[in-house]
Amino acid sequence: MYRHSGIGRYLRNVFPRLLPLLGGDKVRVLAPAAAVAGAPWLSDARVEHIDVSAPIYSPQEQLLGLRGAYRESDLLWVPHYNAPLWHSRKMVVTIHDVAPLAIPEILGNALKRGYAKLLIERAVKQASAILCVSQFTESELVSRLGVDARKMTVTPLGLDNDWPVAAAPQVEADGSPYLLYVGNVKPNKNLSLLLKAFAAVRNRMPHRLVLAGKIRGFSSGDEAVIRQASAMGDRVRFAGEVSDAELCRLYAGASALVLPSLYEGFGLPVLEAMQLGCPVLASTAGSLPEVGGDAAFYFDPHSVEDLAERLLETLDAAAMRELRERGFARVREFSFERCAVQSARVMNNLLGVN
Repeated sequence: MYRHSGIGRYLRNVFPRLLPLLGGDKVRVLAPAAAVAGAPWLSDARVEHIDVSAPIYSPQEQLLGLRGAYRESDLLWVPHYNAPLWHSRKMVVTIHDVAPLAIPEILGNALKRGYAKLLIERAVKQASAILCVSQFTESELVSRLGVDARKMTVTPLGLDNDWPVAAAPQVEADGSPYLLYVGNVKPNKNLSLLLKAFAAVRNRMPHRLVLAGKIRGFSSGDEAVIRQASAMGDRVRFAGEVSDAELCRLYAGASALVLPSLYEGFGLPVLEAMQLGCPVLASTAGSLPEVGGDAAFYFDPHSVEDLAERLLETLDAAAMRELRERGFARVREFSFERCAVQSARVMNNLLGVN
């Protein structure tokens, strides 16, 4: 998942910072060669890269340990819940969220739902320590699976070191102002609520709604949302998957970022937007209030009327200016450096090298 969004961004930022902080003589990395090609940490003398081609969540992935890829390691770190179902040695697991337990319908069929549930339950049971990316995720593990809080450490995420503080704003072809949504078209992203709220107020504001993210290509895609958006013609624009540079321009030019999610383990777009001076409107679900703090406007993720009122508030220039200033301050409270230090402390304690 090194090149993915979300967990991939976590890996690309945490691992290079974590590596020099770790004790031990060797760090063995299991990853497809194509995924980590060009990564600067490959030149570290302690790193031994093992090229593996096992697909994520596959039976082949589970066989890696039986083939000796990590069986004799003093400590295994799995940066997602797809941990070995059977591992008798020390293991650290990073849990980003437990969405498959909270919203099982995001997975396409009963087999996938059952396997995800099994992986999560086994991962947290077998782990010697668990890294949670938010207090919300930690509380979910306590309430849903009864995990001992003493086993967990909250390691909040941050922003890429090279994430800019300014970018040339995106300008729509017809000059229209726009509201921005960043995320995939999946049911847990609750995009339908945003589209209903926007439809309710579109005649009272000049904005277009720009949707950035993957539209199709996953089993839990939401075709009804695509039809709903298409019905509003050019008032809604699908930007599709965009590069980081394009995303920065979208943030910089948007009147506000709107995140209507029903469930989020962290919510990196909140910080990305704030760094670039984009006001944030977020639902009260999951970790979003934890990340946004007092630097965002919040709404009920089940209320079209509540969100519609928030959308109209983006017309208030003074309110948006205040959100921008609060956002600049809020984003400084998060860093991947701190995340790596906290993670290394947990791992080195298990290695006995503190």
